[in-house]
Amino acid sequence: MDRQLTLSEKTALMVSTGLGTGYFPEAPGTAGSAVGIFLGWALSFLSPGAGLLIIIVIAIIGSWAGDITEMVLAEKDPGIVVIDEIVGMAISMWCIEPSWLSMAGLFLLFRLFDIWKPFPVRNMEEMFPGGIGIIMDDVLAGVYANILWRAGSSFLS
Repeated sequence: MDRQLTLSEKTALMVSTGLGTGYFPEAPGTAGSAVGIFLGWALSFLSPGAGLLIIIVIAIIGSWAGDITEMVLAEKDPGIVVIDEIVGMAISMWCIEPSWLSMAGLFLLFRLFDIWKPFPVRNMEEMFPGGIGIIMDDVLAGVYANILWRAGSSFLS
């Protein structure tokens, strides 16, 4: 890069990479999802509404950061952007009692949906531009994981 980054661009890179998690040399999305487990666990101590509000705020900030990161790197959905995995994993855990089993199961389900991208997850980046598209496919993957976990838990109870 030929120029110095602005404070806004540096901040966007810090946010979009999950405080540097996106720079993991192998499987940065998986590393970002692991950070999302900690966010989901922390939010479990709040009311459902407060937890959802925080997730929405992080998703909005992450969308802004994704836009800036795409612009700075001149690349669509750069691999270092993991704020989407962090948000998606937190959504998968929303209103589910955290236990080792639920966190591991939801992690696997979220990663499955994030990688497999069943309809309409795959279409989110095309439907929404820039940072919103980056975030939305993982939001939907998190919703899928959450619903499937709830359905499986109800079925097994």
